[in-house]
Amino acid sequence: MTSTTPFQRPQPTRGTRGGTFAELMLATLIVGTTVVASTASLSESAEVYQFFAEGPHEALMLAQEIHEAAIMLPWEAEAGAPATFGDDVVTIWDLDAAEFKPPLSAEAVTIVSHPTWTQRVTVRTVDLENPTVEVDPDTFEGDTLTELKVTILNGPTEVGVYPWWLSEPGSDT
Repeated sequence: MTSTTPFQRPQPTRGTRGGTFAELMLATLIVGTTVVASTASLSESAEVYQFFAEGPHEALMLAQEIHEAAIMLPWEAEAGAPATFGDDVVTIWDLDAAEFKPPLSAEAVTIVSHPTWTQRVTVRTVDLENPTVEVDPDTFEGDTLTELKVTILNGPTEVGVYPWWLSEPGSDT
């Protein structure tokens, strides 16, 4: 008869040494299914991102950059005031007929991720009583509103047109 000491380890049985081939195959199947499902999900996400990157949402973001810049611009130029948005833009009126390709951020930094996109800007003053009538703000006697309209193009394709109504600081409208 052999005696064992309290510190002797018992020999492992088959179950504690490792898994069977069937268990290994089942684990491989589970991991493989998870990888395939994840890849399909990522592919769908990339397709959705591509829609947003080239669609109206991206165009709105680029138009809002011009809107934010316009809000920061003065309405009247002070003597010797430097251009603050691009080379020739000192006042909000200087944005009229401006075109930025590649587009600019509100801080007048080129957005290099969109080299084929264009921001086309128009600024016009209309009669508050009849907004379809454009007026000369220097000679018109009635109340006016100013429309800032930004058209976004991706190459030659118009992606969106975004208008905002602005009123001159200190005016009653």
